[in-house]
Amino acid sequence: MDKLRALEYFLAAIKFGSLSAAARTHGVSVQAVAKAIDALEAHVGTTLFVRSARGLTLTVDGAHYAEHCEPSVQRLAAADEQLRQSRDKPTGTLVVGGTNFVVQQCIVPELPSFHATFPDLTIDLRSVMHLNEPAAKECDVLVIQGWFEADQWVKREMPLLCNYPVATPAYWAKHGFPTHPSELASHTCLCYRNPYGKLLDVWRFQKDAQNEDVRVSGWVHANHRNHLRDLALVDGGVLRVSAVVEHSFLQNGTLVPALLDWTMLDAAPVALYFDPAQRDSPKVRAFVNFASQCFTRLAAAYDTGGAALPARPDWYLSSGHRVSDWLERKTSVSPMK
Repeated sequence: MDKLRALEYFLAAIKFGSLSAAARTHGVSVQAVAKAIDALEAHVGTTLFVRSARGLTLTVDGAHYAEHCEPSVQRLAAADEQLRQSRDKPTGTLVVGGTNFVVQQCIVPELPSFHATFPDLTIDLRSVMHLNEPAAKECDVLVIQGWFEADQWVKREMPLLCNYPVATPAYWAKHGFPTHPSELASHTCLCYRNPYGKLLDVWRFQKDAQNEDVRVSGWVHANHRNHLRDLALVDGGVLRVSAVVEHSFLQNGTLVPALLDWTMLDAAPVALYFDPAQRDSPKVRAFVNFASQCFTRLAAAYDTGGAALPARPDWYLSSGHRVSDWLERKTSVSPMK
């Protein structure tokens, strides 16, 4: 006998005055309710109800038994409900790893509102540049920019982060504002080295059917974009940025974009990654929804919304430590006659 279920049927029959009403309340048959109460009476060794055509009448023993059992059943029901709510409510610690500059500019400014909604959740931010790092396995969610194979992860792609070449007004005034991508070859360009060690020293542009691959150079390279951004802010050169990531500097005019009539190609996508086993985790689900909303708002406000996510470029897995190595091989191949 399922004693708890039998007690629930017994108390429901008292509350609603009939076995049929108790059955409807619990979504079972009248026979199931009657059988459970019969078993309960056999278990306690006394009659709890007198059943007649007029309905149910509690016996003295039945009334005494109900008086003692009802508080316990109610406490158990309350404990069940509290456990269900705590299971569905994000609590504990959520470890979020990600590309530094993306997390810093797109996620961190919005975290206070996330905390206000989920005050029982602690966020532990980690620096993770790619999925193969050991640190990635310690994270519940990853916010990473780049082209990654994600066979062992659930992947949620974010809106495209379009790129632009930018510099300070003082830099443009001193060195000239470009009107064509090819002019960037004569500028000091601050080049980023990606997590796999490849220097991104070719900036590719497209306008209608026209494509321009420009080899750029400068006196500083870095594998941390914030170093390059800080140098650009003191008139140190031209930087390739996403309007979403550096929106505050573009809004106040500290950095001014150029060549807006061209599309800058090879904008690395941003995606959220998490373990499939975490798919139903309340804290992971809450953060994924929050981050998705952040990127959607930023893309709508500062970028060309609705653009297709770019395919991984040919140079990404090419040999060599610079994208210009790929470009040299590409341009040196003679067409077949």
